[in-house]
Amino acid sequence: MFPLGIFLKSEIAKVLKHRKFPTAMKRGISNLFVHGESFKKEFKKQVRMIIVFTLGFTIAFTWRQTIFDLSLNLVTFLTKIKNSSELSILTSILITLFSLILIILTSHLLKEGSTHF
Repeated sequence: MFPLGIFLKSEIAKVLKHRKFPTAMKRGISNLFVHGESFKKEFKKQVRMIIVFTLGFTIAFTWRQTIFDLSLNLVTFLTKIKNSSELSILTSILITLFSLILIILTSHLLKEGSTHF
C-alpha cells in the first residue's frame, strides 16, 4: 500500500513547482507541508500542554470543596460568626488573599532575567 503522506508531499511539491507564487510564500508553504517537522513538534507540544492543563483543572476541581471547608472551619474558629452568608464571604476573601500572595511569591521567585517588580 502506498503511504498517503508521501503522496501528499509529492502532489503539493508539484503544485508549488508549477504555480507562480512569490518565493517567500512558496518557501513558507513548502516548509509547512513538505518539511513539516517543526509543525509536528509544535503540535505534539500543544497536545501535551492541553493534557497537562486538563489534568490540572481536574485536580483543582477535586480539591476545591476540601479547601473551602477547611478555610470555613478556620474562619469560624477565628471569628465565631454563625451566619452562613457572612462565613462564605469571609472564607472566599481568605482563599483569594492566600492565592494572590502565593501568585505574587511564585512569580517573583520564578521571574526571568534581572527585571524587578
